[in-house]
Amino acid sequence: MQLWVTLGLTGVLAAIAGFLIYYIHTVLDYDDASTIDPLPPPDKKDN
Repeated sequence: MQLWVTLGLTGVLAAIAGFLIYYIHTVLDYDDASTIDPLPPPDKKDN
């Protein structure tokens, strides 16, 4: 009985971990993270 409870709990935790890893993986944009954005043009001040 304890073995099945342990296996069931492990399965539930593995499913939650898998969902979190999948969700985080889809949210992160690896192509954007590997590039550096150019600097914006400087603001022109009124003198």
